[in-house]
Amino acid sequence: MMRKTKIRKMNGGNIMIVIRNCRLVKELTEGFDGALGDVYIDNNRIAAITAPGSHPTEEKTLIEIDGDGRTLIPGLCEMHAHLYGFIYNPYELQCATEGKIVFGALDFAGEYLKQGFTTIRDCGSSYNCAASVRDAIKAGIVKGPRIVSCGLIITPTETGNDTFSDLYLEADGPEEMRKACRKELQKGNDFIKLMVSGAFMNEGADPGIQVLEPEEIEAAVSAAARKGTYVCAHCHGTDSIKAAITAGVRTVEHGTFIDDEGIEMLKNNENTFLTPTGAVGLYCLDESNPDVSAELLELSREAAEIEIANINKAYHAGLKLGFGSDIDLVALRKHPGYEFIARKEYYTFDDLDILLQATKNSAEIMGFGHSLGTIKVGKLADLVLVDGNPDEDIYVMTKPPVHVIKDGEILV
Repeated sequence: MMRKTKIRKMNGGNIMIVIRNCRLVKELTEGFDGALGDVYIDNNRIAAITAPGSHPTEEKTLIEIDGDGRTLIPGLCEMHAHLYGFIYNPYELQCATEGKIVFGALDFAGEYLKQGFTTIRDCGSSYNCAASVRDAIKAGIVKGPRIVSCGLIITPTETGNDTFSDLYLEADGPEEMRKACRKELQKGNDFIKLMVSGAFMNEGADPGIQVLEPEEIEAAVSAAARKGTYVCAHCHGTDSIKAAITAGVRTVEHGTFIDDEGIEMLKNNENTFLTPTGAVGLYCLDESNPDVSAELLELSREAAEIEIANINKAYHAGLKLGFGSDIDLVALRKHPGYEFIARKEYYTFDDLDILLQATKNSAEIMGFGHSLGTIKVGKLADLVLVDGNPDEDIYVMTKPPVHVIKDGEILV
C-alpha cells in the first residue's frame, strides 16, 4: 500500500504533523463540517482541523502525510481483551512461564496496534502482565497501545474455575470480596473485573446461572468507587445481568441472555453499559477450530440464536454499546477486524453504528470521552488513516490501516 509522507523544513525547531486532504466522518468529527480536511498534530494533541491546502501561521518543521482522500478516524478501542491469551488453549497458558506470558501479551498488544486499536481494556490476565506491558509502554521502553488493566478476575468458589486457575482470584462473601478488590488495585491495576455468572469456556460450568450474591457485587462496586474506579462484570445469565446493573457496575460484558427488563434497565442509564462480544461467539462456532471442545461447540450452538436475537434487540432499543471481542491472538491474526465482521454478520448492526461503537461509544464508556473517541481540536492525537469509507463499508476495517498514530506519534 502506498504511503505518501514527506518532511518540509521550516525555520522552527518544533515538529508538527499534518494529514492533508483526508476524508472525515461527520459523526466522528467535532468543530469542523467539511467532508475533506487537513488535520494538524502538535506534540500529542490535535492542534487544528482546516480546509485542505491550509498552512500553519507559526514556523515549525512539518511532517506531511498525503491522505489522498482516504478516511481519517479516531483510534479504535477494544473493551474486552485478554492480552495474556496469545494462544487459545487455557491449559497451555497455565504451563507457560511468566516471561513467555509477558512477551506474548506484548506481541498481542502490538497486533492490536497494527490493526488500528490505540486503546485496549484488558479484562483479565495472569501474572499482572497487562499492567506490566502498560507500564513499559508508558515509560517508552516499548511501543504499543494505551492499556487499561484489571489484573486477575475475581470469582467466587465455583465449578470450572480450574479451567483458568491462573486467571482467577477466588473470594467468597463481602469481606473477602473487598480484600480481593483492594489487592488487585494495590498491584497497580485500573479497574475490577468480576465473574457474576458462569462461563461457557469453564468446564462443567453453567453460563446461565448467577454465581455472585448481590451483596458481593455491591462490596466490589463500593471498594472500586473508593479508589475512583469501577467494576466490569462478566454476565451471561438474565439474573446476573440485572443484579450487576442494580449493584452499579460500569459495564456488563457479553449479555448473552439479556431480557426485555434488562434492556429497559440499561436504557437512559448513564452509569452502566453493555459490551457484547460477537467475535468470540463466531470463533466458538468454528468447527475447524481445534481448541473448541465438543462441549463448548454444543453450548455455543445452543446459545447463538438466543444471543443474536437479544443483542440485536438491545441495539435496536438504542443502547450505547461498547466494542469488545474476547478473542485470542491467533484468532485476531487469522481474522483481522474480527469484531467488525461479527457485528455486521453475527449481530447485523449498521456500518456507521459499528464504527461509532469502536470509537466514540467505547471511549465515553471507559471515561476517556474528554480526550479520545472523536477528532476534535484539543483531544489526544490517536488517529487511524484507512483506505476506504468504513462508515459505509465496515469491511474496510478488515484491511491493514495506512497509518496508525497514537499520542501524536506515527507508529504504523
